[in-house]
Amino acid sequence: MDYFEMWKPLDTFLVLYKRDDHISYLAACISEVVLVVAFSVLCLTLIKRDLHTILYAFGMLTNECICKVMKKLIKAPRPPTHPSLFVSSHGMPSNHAQFMFFMTAYFALFVIYRLSSRYYSSAFRLLTPIFMFVSSTIVCYARIYLEFHYVSQVLIGALVGIIFGSFWFFLVHVICTPWFPWIVNSKIGKLFMLQDFTNVPNVFIVEYNTMRQYNQNPNNERK
Repeated sequence: MDYFEMWKPLDTFLVLYKRDDHISYLAACISEVVLVVAFSVLCLTLIKRDLHTILYAFGMLTNECICKVMKKLIKAPRPPTHPSLFVSSHGMPSNHAQFMFFMTAYFALFVIYRLSSRYYSSAFRLLTPIFMFVSSTIVCYARIYLEFHYVSQVLIGALVGIIFGSFWFFLVHVICTPWFPWIVNSKIGKLFMLQDFTNVPNVFIVEYNTMRQYNQNPNNERK
């Protein structure tokens, strides 16, 4: 039996680049940013157990499911550079573009509407969305440079990501947020120690001060 008839690569983690092409290698590394972000969100969800983070993670997964459904419905081919033995999934829309711009749209709105100007400077609130947009654009260009997608596939992926990211922000912060106090005080919320940081202006400062006070209390010393 032929090797490729028995073994099939997992498209989600597969990245190919041109030998002796340093830019191609860099583009391949940049493509892996998506996996780093996804893993980071998963870790943050497990550590913080914050409802905002949990719902963002759920939206991230929903966004990926939408992308996979669209691929199967549209069935648009990828550029012919890579043989189907390596890359068998369809190309429209680009899941990398959709993932990155979902994140960009959601967090741009989060920074603008949720972060208090009292604790976060105007420069930070302006530069953060710009940085995320530029980073997402670089990832999209990397997918085009590596010839995994046509430009149109990346543009559609980015557009879908922006639309769904904006919708998910509205859903979380307008529809779901009012229910957060009830959820954290429910039996399930107490069981999993869920948290709600909605009314916390700066989580970093609160956590830092809380831990300092806890460690300075002699009654909390380890015995």
